Amino acid sequence: MKDELSIRRLTASDAGSLSAMLLAQPQGYLQYFNPFSFDRTSLLGRLEAARLDDYMGFFLGGALAGFFMLRGWDEGYEVPAYGVAIDSRYRGLGLGASSIELAKVICRLRGAHKLMLKVHPENVVAKNAYEAAGFHAAGTDSRTHHLVYHLEFKDK
Repeated sequence: MKDELSIRRLTASDAGSLSAMLLAQPQGYLQYFNPFSFDRTSLLGRLEAARLDDYMGFFLGGALAGFFMLRGWDEGYEVPAYGVAIDSRYRGLGLGASSIELAKVICRLRGAHKLMLKVHPENVVAKNAYEAAGFHAAGTDSRTHHLVYHLEFKDK
């Protein structure tokens, strides 16, 4: 079905779909989202190397509609870094907000007490969404000048 939603961990076999989705976005749409190269080869290496890090895909009718990631665990960080990109054709459906909720679940299952993200200071739409989800500004990355946001989980 065209409107059937599934969510699953991305694997190396998804590298081509992820690359195609990211590279097909309208110019400027992902201007603030640049965590890594979007070419298939780079993404293949990233997905093959992921052990603790999670790259989760949203699929609508079998087509990749967006993804989110929790990175840093593979490098030994206790607090994972969150990032999300939703295909522009599927904007406004709540996939971005859902990704935050799923990221929180994954973090809690793994015993993480905090989630971190970085956002470009001019990305007002993202900043508003993150603040609405409970993230708070925690500083600025001295290298990129991006704002650092944290979301701390309350104990059960």
